[in-house]
Order: sequence, then structure tokens, then C-alpha cells
Amino acid sequence: MYGNAEDWEREQETLFILQNSHLMKQIVESTITHQAKTGHFVTKEEMDEFNRF
Repeated sequence: MYGNAEDWEREQETLFILQNSHLMKQIVESTITHQAKTGHFVTKEEMDEFNRF
């Protein structure tokens, strides 16, 4: 069924998200704001700080 432990872990994470109504609501809201281009836009400074890790 699963090719390896990483595949199994990925499937478990997907199931966790799909079963978590709060996370699913956040995903839907984020998708809506992204499509409407009204969501948060990351500045170059924010991206540079993120990329330090």
C-alpha cells in the first residue's frame, strides 16, 4: 500500500488536516483571499528573514 515510511507519514498528515475543521476553515479562507488578491503579501524583508533559516 505505501512505498515507504515517508509516504505513510505524508498520508497521515493529510488525514489529520482533512479531519481538522479549524485547519480546513483556515485553508478555505486563505484560498479565497489569495484568489481575490486581498490576502497578506510578504515583503522582501520578511522573505529575506524567512530565508535565513
